[in-house]
Amino acid sequence: MKVLSVNGSPRPEGNTAVMLRRICGQLAETGAEIQEICLEKFDLQPCTACMQCAQEKDGHCHGRHDEGNALIDLSRDADILLLGSPVYFGSLTAQMKIYLDRVGFVSRVSDQFLNRKIGAAVAPARRAGKLLTFAEMNMWFLINGMVVPGSSYWNVGIALAEGDLAGDAEAFETLDELARNILWLAEKIRV
Repeated sequence: MKVLSVNGSPRPEGNTAVMLRRICGQLAETGAEIQEICLEKFDLQPCTACMQCAQEKDGHCHGRHDEGNALIDLSRDADILLLGSPVYFGSLTAQMKIYLDRVGFVSRVSDQFLNRKIGAAVAPARRAGKLLTFAEMNMWFLINGMVVPGSSYWNVGIALAEGDLAGDAEAFETLDELARNILWLAEKIRV
């Protein structure tokens, strides 16, 4: 079972990383192969809707010459995608939006490589915007035909500064239940 953990935070060691690693830790205990990436470390440009990927239909982006195709390949190879974005200005980060647009669009116009993968999202925030950000990532899973496990609550946490999430015990309980549900679902669909 291959897990790709995609951190959309410009802070590689921030609260989003804490949430994603909480899930990955439990998945790794069962033998899952975990690959963590932080989008901040990739050279990525936004999609221009040039439609070259739709014309070529080879599962790659041809309109940008950056590291987008590396992310597409990593996403194609994974059985489970974990996405995390903090809330910046009421919504997900620009880094995560670029990932969603580039990977999702190429999948949809080529061989729909995201279809039937397991997807789960996390979103820490100081106040408002958690549910919108969480919903944006979940809608991306759904439009790409992915399977989304639930938990005991939405996969959100309360945090502002790095380390603040440590005070949100309910978030950790929610993430632990999410990890158990991902494992259960993976067993049912034999990932």
